Amino acid sequence: MNSLSFLITPCALFLTVLAGCGYNTGGGVRLQSSLQTIAVPVFFNETLEPTLENAVTSAVKQEFLTNGRLSVVNDPGDADLVLKGTVTSFGLTPLAFDPASSVVLEYRVRIRTSIQLENPRTQKILWQDPGMEASAEYVVNSDTSANRVAQDHAIAEASKLLAENVIHRVLEGN
Repeated sequence: MNSLSFLITPCALFLTVLAGCGYNTGGGVRLQSSLQTIAVPVFFNETLEPTLENAVTSAVKQEFLTNGRLSVVNDPGDADLVLKGTVTSFGLTPLAFDPASSVVLEYRVRIRTSIQLENPRTQKILWQDPGMEASAEYVVNSDTSANRVAQDHAIAEASKLLAENVIHRVLEGN
């Protein structure tokens, strides 16, 4: 046996072991195939925006239902995984103004959350992100009720984008 094969064989063995153990460098976790269910309790809302927690929680649940990789269950005690979240901030940023009157014409809605995925059986936190956020824009309307509808639509859009990010983190580990 020459000296080159003496070095290559241990390296090949090491790489084979790494490949077989599910080693992941993507910063997330790879879900075991035995994990089949997830519970998503209603997020806590630390903001003054009413019912924001419901919009975000509903969007996250809907993304899991649409994806279908994990079954959504209501009781965290029956779940293989539990996704917990807190809406930590909500903001409206003016994007465009009427130059004549300085009235805001367009806003950006920004939702920031703190999220963690845990295995309730082992009580191990699989990952957490204290600053996951998403945003969406809407055009201001002179009619107050239409303006609120536009803002709610932007909240729903930002919630969906946030939910898509959550799905990628949970299912793909990135």
